[in-house]
Amino acid sequence: MKTLMLSIVVLLGMSVGTFLQADQNDQKFGDTQFLAYQGPQKIWPTAEGASVIRDHAVPIFIGLPKMKYTVLGRIYDPRSTGVGIVGRGLAEGLFPEKDRQRDCANQARYRGGNAVLVTNHDRILKAFSLTKDDLEKTTPLFEHKDKVVLVIKFEAEIAAK
Repeated sequence: MKTLMLSIVVLLGMSVGTFLQADQNDQKFGDTQFLAYQGPQKIWPTAEGASVIRDHAVPIFIGLPKMKYTVLGRIYDPRSTGVGIVGRGLAEGLFPEKDRQRDCANQARYRGGNAVLVTNHDRILKAFSLTKDDLEKTTPLFEHKDKVVLVIKFEAEIAAK
């Protein structure tokens, strides 16, 4: 009987350990998710004078950067219906924007990007088929509800590899 009990405990321990291991390996970045972009890359606009936040894993450009870049994908908050809307509203009221910026920067680094781009440039919104309403419901940075949040890689970095 003791052997049977010990075997069950060992098996349960292995199962729990396996699940814990899986949870530890799963990358979670707050309430952000990533949608990879596959499409033309020569369409991205650049400009002078973007604001840059450098407090996180990668810089966050608020506005278009002056360097050419490749878009790897979009970071978004999937909570746009049902109970998710309530959770999103609570998050906006309770948690600082800096935490959401950190989550976006970590997501970008994990996806192979070397920067985050936050913009509402028409050409970019059109490439992603996003409306202002889509943005307001899914943008992970609440202080920039009218902007898309992208993971980008600067072309100078790509050419260097």
